[in-house]
Amino acid sequence: MITAYTDGGARGNPGPAGYGVHILDETGATLAELVGPLGHATNNVAEYSGLIAALQWAVDHGHDRLRVKMDSELVIKQMRGEYKVKHAQMQVLHAEARALIARLGRVTFEHVRREQNKVADGLSNRAMDIVEGKPIAEAVAPSPVRPAAPAPEEPLAPRTIHIPRPPKPSQARQPASSMPRFDFDIE
Repeated sequence: MITAYTDGGARGNPGPAGYGVHILDETGATLAELVGPLGHATNNVAEYSGLIAALQWAVDHGHDRLRVKMDSELVIKQMRGEYKVKHAQMQVLHAEARALIARLGRVTFEHVRREQNKVADGLSNRAMDIVEGKPIAEAVAPSPVRPAAPAPEEPLAPRTIHIPRPPKPSQARQPASSMPRFDFDIE
């Protein structure tokens, strides 16, 4: 089972937003790092976009079992069905994530503390920097699980960073003044 650490954020909420995803194999070796600048969006849109990117990556690369670890308790509880998704834009993203999950054999969700999600957090900050037009920092926080060093005769594989853009929801955008600052669905 592969593991995807996902994170998303928005500076200003809403504001410059992006997500980051760090995908590891069973041994803890990095399979992919995804950086997704989203433009102007909310934190919840960024969190869902990171989840969708991880799910899509797993589908595209033929994986059927995925463990998702993220620090957004709200998204996890909505994906588990513990909280309802009331906001129309979140319903679209939630449905997209559910459709991707249906294409995988097994997906589990685990809430982790922010300290355990540093690589994905660093990648999401890189995405927000891209949106803000800042120079891209080369350094990324160290992985919470370091892969074993390859044998000397094996060449090192290059790291790639993908910058996927999630599809735009079909819902018309509401004016910023009518959008809630925080979106909690606790019942």
